[in-house]
Amino acid sequence: MSHSAKHANQQGSKPPKEIFCYGCNKNKPSHSFSKTQLTKYMSNIANEYAPHGRTLKKHHTMCKACTPQQNSTLTCMLCTRTKPLEKFAKAQRKNAEKARCLQCMKKREEDDIDDSEPDTEDSDGSYNETWDDVL
Repeated sequence: MSHSAKHANQQGSKPPKEIFCYGCNKNKPSHSFSKTQLTKYMSNIANEYAPHGRTLKKHHTMCKACTPQQNSTLTCMLCTRTKPLEKFAKAQRKNAEKARCLQCMKKREEDDIDDSEPDTEDSDGSYNETWDDVL
């Protein structure tokens, strides 16, 4: 007896024993790849239930050794010191070339307050010089 829903609840097929790594240009065993890379690799394989496969773009699978690691430090553009990510605001981490550390941002904020011009009004406010007085 055949049913059209045969294997419908199956969670997907297993990856092949060896997968080509585009980083080192070698065939490597599937355990050399992260779960994310394996998922992306499997999405490139034709799916009989999807009309044109799962993705339109070919994913270049890379093994764990070739996958770049997350950056854990940034260099402050003001003091030029390399510091851990915790020393930078989250908004500053998004643009690494223009990142400013919390210490420099605090210092600049304090300096900006002191850089404002003092008020020239007299205490009684009776006389204010105008352009007509100067000319």
